Amino acid sequence: MNLNTQTLKHFPNISFCANDRQVKDADNKIIHRNTTRFFRDDIIWDDLAVFLEENFRNSKKVNVYSIGCSDGSEPYSLASSLRANTQNPEKFFPIQASDYDSEIIKTAQEGIYPITIRERTSMRRYVGDDYTRYFENDGPDYIKPAGGLKKDVNFKVANALDETKNAKYGDNVFLCRNFWPYLSAEDKNELIKNIKEKMNENSILIIGSFDNKGIKLDRLLSVSGFKNKEYTLDDSAAISADYYTVWKKRIS
Repeated sequence: MNLNTQTLKHFPNISFCANDRQVKDADNKIIHRNTTRFFRDDIIWDDLAVFLEENFRNSKKVNVYSIGCSDGSEPYSLASSLRANTQNPEKFFPIQASDYDSEIIKTAQEGIYPITIRERTSMRRYVGDDYTRYFENDGPDYIKPAGGLKKDVNFKVANALDETKNAKYGDNVFLCRNFWPYLSAEDKNELIKNIKEKMNENSILIIGSFDNKGIKLDRLLSVSGFKNKEYTLDDSAAISADYYTVWKKRIS
């Protein structure tokens, strides 16, 4: 299964540059673009880290799966947020990050990223002004993981269905964000089934606001046995937070 199942079966050639993935038709017209970046703003990352720490307070080990991780920006955003905002981040590491695109995994394993002013501002917001503890400059316009952060994330090539089917049952975090609208209905249902089977009462599923805007994934999750969890602690930040990104399995 490809994350872009509905389009890639017709247009298999992906033009990839930095963190911008494009699918074009025969006339070279862009029919799909997917981007990722550090500390994507549909999550309040420091609040999420504190929420995860409290949720798994009694857990000795938490398995974190970043599915469809693209260039690694998201798992590194989570890893650095956990290190900066929690007392015992080690239980969440290493994050298991995967993507079906072998070229993007090569980029993630290399770990050198173009960086925008917006991303630097977000880093300061979520991990503090001393963000260079986690990311160091590699030239004026690039960064790379620093201070052992690179060891906090393992990257591999795998599709979402296989990765979730092979996941361990237990205290799990599934970071499955901003790709669901590109899946077929059959793959959506199978992915939800796989994730649900591997979740216990503590486990967390994290999706993206794009998933809700694109296909109302919150409705599908609700009827599939999941319940939404509010994780934002700061009322001032709640205005920009999408509460429908964090889910638990409903235990009867």
